[in-house]
Amino acid sequence: MAETIEQLKSERTVAKRSFTRLRNNIIRTHDSMSEDQLRDSFSKITIAAEKVMETNDEVMAGVIEEEEAKLDEGGSVKLTEQQSADIAKTISEGNQKLKEVEKLHGKALWTKFGDELRTAVELAEAEADRVGRVHTDSNLDAYEFRLTHLKTLVVSAKKAHCKWQQWVPVEDQREFRGQLKELEHQSTRLVSRKADFIMANLPENTTNTASNHNFTPTIKLKPTALPRFSGYKRDFHRWRRDWESLQKPGEVTGSKEVKKIQLLDSLDDEFKKDFRLTTYNTADDILRVLENRYGNRTAIAIEIVEDLQKMPSVKSSQPWKIVELIQAVEKALGDLSDLGDTGAIKNPLVTKSIESKLPESLKKEWLVYVADPNNGVTPDKRFDHLLAFLQKQEAIYVELEQLRDEEPSKPSWRDNRIEQKSARTKSTKSADDQGCVVCGDAKH
Repeated sequence: MAETIEQLKSERTVAKRSFTRLRNNIIRTHDSMSEDQLRDSFSKITIAAEKVMETNDEVMAGVIEEEEAKLDEGGSVKLTEQQSADIAKTISEGNQKLKEVEKLHGKALWTKFGDELRTAVELAEAEADRVGRVHTDSNLDAYEFRLTHLKTLVVSAKKAHCKWQQWVPVEDQREFRGQLKELEHQSTRLVSRKADFIMANLPENTTNTASNHNFTPTIKLKPTALPRFSGYKRDFHRWRRDWESLQKPGEVTGSKEVKKIQLLDSLDDEFKKDFRLTTYNTADDILRVLENRYGNRTAIAIEIVEDLQKMPSVKSSQPWKIVELIQAVEKALGDLSDLGDTGAIKNPLVTKSIESKLPESLKKEWLVYVADPNNGVTPDKRFDHLLAFLQKQEAIYVELEQLRDEEPSKPSWRDNRIEQKSARTKSTKSADDQGCVVCGDAKH
């Protein structure tokens, strides 16, 4: 035996003290605990109770092992009345104290925070009633959207029940199980109603196909998707304006829940997760968070101008780079116009920065244009004239780039070689074949 009985009993005493201190602390402070604190403290007291039971079992096993060592072979061990009473008392006291704490936890949790389950069930029931009252001559897509929302609420109610079923009072448990079961039946019946919507929305001439063969072709256009926001600050105000202008006509019911779901569907999943946007109650709360994070117009304007000033200078041999620079200026002006702050780009320093990035040839043309008094270029209108000048040049450089793409490639030096058509051989004559050295006649 590794440890003596006294050592095992000492460990059990330590576990009992720890369990008792934790129990007393919970009894004293449970009324002021939050939901997470209550759940965490119950988990700790459960572990402490298990430790008491574990050390109690070790004491009993140690006693049996010690008594077996004293017996002859074949004898049986029987605990004394005092030993049995000591073991049983520890078990009884531990269970009683744990049940007492569990009852306190259950009452505190359910009284203070149990409305989460009741609210989730009530929301699902209310939505089921609303979906059930929709007439079959209504729009099928809108009905399917409501069904999807209902399924989401039913799933939320089931999750809430799983979370709270341990703490639901015994007298309320049957009621909640019945409500969830009825929600399942209602969801199934409402899905089956889709067939009634399809039949009610069929064209009249399709109901009499046996006698009338003149079918009216119908085209079902895909609903316009709401614009998505990925977290790019410069797009925020334009995205919000477009989203609100499309969402209001598309959702005629004005439901806050539908608006919230549509807004969350218009945001990237990773973006929603980082900012925990699903935890907010309404779409207005989510938009407020986004406005605080991305809606600072001054910061956006500064970022737009800085991005433009970071662009490198271009050369005359890079027509497409010149086009990109002109388009970047146009895009920056458009973004600042959406913010109502075009003055940021019309600042003389920013205008000078744009001029410095132009190629030398274009820069000379611009300076000649500025120097001509007939053009009326003034310091306060210099940017406007520069933009108009660049827009005229844009089409020229686009065409120049296209001509460069169509220009045939220059032949290589290998293609310039003259093709050799005759064999490179050297003719030779023997001495006998040679004739007169004067006339070349071979006979003399």
